Amino acid sequence: MNKTLIALAIAAALPVAAQADMTLSGSVSTNYTDAGVVDTDAALSLSASEVLANGMTATATFDVLDVESQGSASLAGDFGTLTAGEITNDAAFQSGDVGGAVGASDDSDDGDTTVSGIHFTTTQAGLSIAAQVNGATAPTGIVTETETRGTQFGVSYDFNGISVGYAYASAAANKDRTATSPTVVGPGTGVDQAMTAFGVAYTMGDISITAGKDSIDADTDFNVTYATSMDALTVTAQMDNDSEYQIDLAYALSDALTISSEIDSDGGDTTMGVAYTSGDMTASVTKTSDGTTDASVALDFGNADLELARDGDGTGETSVTYTVAF
Repeated sequence: MNKTLIALAIAAALPVAAQADMTLSGSVSTNYTDAGVVDTDAALSLSASEVLANGMTATATFDVLDVESQGSASLAGDFGTLTAGEITNDAAFQSGDVGGAVGASDDSDDGDTTVSGIHFTTTQAGLSIAAQVNGATAPTGIVTETETRGTQFGVSYDFNGISVGYAYASAAANKDRTATSPTVVGPGTGVDQAMTAFGVAYTMGDISITAGKDSIDADTDFNVTYATSMDALTVTAQMDNDSEYQIDLAYALSDALTISSEIDSDGGDTTMGVAYTSGDMTASVTKTSDGTTDASVALDFGNADLELARDGDGTGETSVTYTVAF
């Protein structure tokens, strides 16, 4: 009896390991079209975060309903953030490409932008450094699902509103890129093998200017963007080195009614739109100069959303989408 009491006393005196609260989230969306097609998508993920005794934060996420269940674990502190598991395939490179010389990398088949790997980032006194190792690229230039290691890093420095950056990747960030396929490889199609990029970005009031050059494209890319709001009017205009421009205008006639217009020189399309919001309902209609008219009505029920939409791209398809998120 005394031994039992002593054991209980010792157990009560021992520290109890803290357990992080687990968060469960996900969604189920069902889409039905007037052609009789029913499409259901589901997502489910688990996540937990815990502040450790040394002040660092440990975080873990796990996606349950992927084709291949994936997750990641990270550790954050004054030193920076270290993440292992599922990471963005070109995150380290893009952090150094401040001039926007290289477009985002994705899988040409399924639009996948993540790989299994290790990513580290830190910022000290205005200097930002990111490095990562990918485990799902094909640097040999052959279309394959074989995982091959690729490394990349990006560094940028910000001073007085001016940012300069440099990026390098040893392998293509998209595993489906090939050295012989012009439909996959080319300027602006993402991070390629042995690619480097240098860029500069500057913001002055409502004007932002970026300029970047990568090792594959012979041209230097630049973009000038002007964005401002004047009472109910919002204006955004941008132009790039190919003399292509886009102008977006939005004017709020009231708290409920907004009209908008977009002029895009790439294709010469002009789009006019009207949006109306009343309580939990939002209705919108857009018409493009090519004759396309899209319309939708959406109802927000908190964790559930219901949308009726008509796609005017030539098919005239009407669909109903119901989504529940938790």
